Amino acid sequence: MNILFYYPDKERSVSLSSLMIEFQKQGHQVFLLTHAEEGMLHEDVKSCGVKTFSYPVKKTGPLVFYLKHIKYLASFVKKNKIDLVYSHIQLANFISVFTQFFCKARFIICRHHSDCAFLDNNFNEKLFDKIINRLGREFIVPSEKVYTQMTLIEKASSKKIHLIRYAYDFSAYAQPDVEISEELRARYKAQLILIKVARHIPEKRHLLLFKVINKLIKKGLDIKLLVLSNGPNNSELLDFVNSNGLQNHIFMLGYKTDVMNYLSAADMVVHVSESEASNSLVKESGLLMKPVVVCRDVGDFDEYLVNGENSLLLPKNDPSESLEKIIKEAYERKLPLEKIGNALYNTIIERFSIQYLIKEYDKIHVST
Repeated sequence: MNILFYYPDKERSVSLSSLMIEFQKQGHQVFLLTHAEEGMLHEDVKSCGVKTFSYPVKKTGPLVFYLKHIKYLASFVKKNKIDLVYSHIQLANFISVFTQFFCKARFIICRHHSDCAFLDNNFNEKLFDKIINRLGREFIVPSEKVYTQMTLIEKASSKKIHLIRYAYDFSAYAQPDVEISEELRARYKAQLILIKVARHIPEKRHLLLFKVINKLIKKGLDIKLLVLSNGPNNSELLDFVNSNGLQNHIFMLGYKTDVMNYLSAADMVVHVSESEASNSLVKESGLLMKPVVVCRDVGDFDEYLVNGENSLLLPKNDPSESLEKIIKEAYERKLPLEKIGNALYNTIIERFSIQYLIKEYDKIHVST
């Protein structure tokens, strides 16, 4: 079978590359087509026989942009005799639901967000989801949260939806470089080193975390926060750091390709996002046995995280007070951080390893 992964981005995604490589091993011919020029994602799968392509289009106007992509995708599917398309991320999914009318291939729309369009009250994103839900013939969602969002809130038909958790070949993750991690710990030396890795957008709630850190710093706690990634809220966050004199406590480090080194250097991972589908950072943290702080009722966290056992959970609404308490207790070494991190590792391996989940995709391929 010829299988196409259709995706906008070029950055590394272990969950996607794990599936592509596994399908290729099973004897399928796998193709990867992205909107962005070739990057790390392409390099990760080329050596395993996956055929990689890119089709960058300059966005001069939305109508021309989408028409060009629809035309190219339809042509690509026909030329390469694609049997099954796995389309990922809203932008690609919007293009795919129109392209499917011009192809014989089976299109499966893979959704990677839950309720962010509703939280932001983003008209365009809600409209796109409505169109995709209406025209899409088949979907894969990674968590109960997304399934509930689509069926109960957005009124999509449950008959069209498969619930399959993200699958990872955890051996694909590079082990942290011990020397680099130790150098980072020395560079950002503190009694408690925290890390947040998330795009700088409102629903990731960086500012909420910054305010709690600021409050604890003013009380004399020796804490440093490493902030990785970028995004549209970057200037606002930098302004907060500078205006509150936090330059020696909150470090805006931008996008990093060696995230595992930074995770390894930290004592605890804090992720106060209010909207997720199934967050990869928590899996990466668990792989390194790092304790995570996340919010209840977000993504699939409630499905596999237990407060005080394999994670530290906050209320989704107004988590600041609880977050301050947890950070203070971690600082004072009143929490069994090592035990929690070890338990998270076991949970992640048992729940998200590709060898346990590939059978769900085998069922789809048999019926294609």
